[in-house]
Amino acid sequence: MKRLFLLLLLGAGLLIAFSGQRSVPPRPVKPPPRPAAPEPPKKEPLPPPFPLVGLRPDDMVWPEPGQGNRSAAPQSITLLGDSRAEGLYVLRTRIPKGKQIVPHVHGDSRSVVVISGTYYFGIGETFDASQLHAFPPGSFLTEPAGLPHYSWAKDDEVIIQTTAVGPSGTRVLPDEKPPQSENE
Repeated sequence: MKRLFLLLLLGAGLLIAFSGQRSVPPRPVKPPPRPAAPEPPKKEPLPPPFPLVGLRPDDMVWPEPGQGNRSAAPQSITLLGDSRAEGLYVLRTRIPKGKQIVPHVHGDSRSVVVISGTYYFGIGETFDASQLHAFPPGSFLTEPAGLPHYSWAKDDEVIIQTTAVGPSGTRVLPDEKPPQSENE
């Protein structure tokens, strides 16, 4: 009887020890299939914030001096937008050789690229030729809103391209009279 008890005890121990193990690994359980995601609704493309513009140099017509511009005054053409309205605008400005632009400020921040000529640019409320920095073609500069600045097309005609977000405006600083340019 003792022997039977020991055998039962040994069998119960083995049963407890191996009850959680299987000799064959369990088969992986496949997750239930996911429902197909609904197709997103088709959206119409948004219109660009401004019209597509493509201009070649021959398409850019500069104003004639008789159309409100003096012969030695800078001339500007609008390539994109309207500087007087809210939104992006791009101007191209031609400054005649020798023309000095008196100190002034703008209400908007601008970025400027020099297209041709050497653009002399200074910061301050008084025109000071000794403080001018020469920017050759391909140069990039910024004009932060409210920063007094002045410029000079000292050596040759200068063409710059200005990009900003309007509305814009220019205020000539008090007590600054335009200096005599070589062309006037």
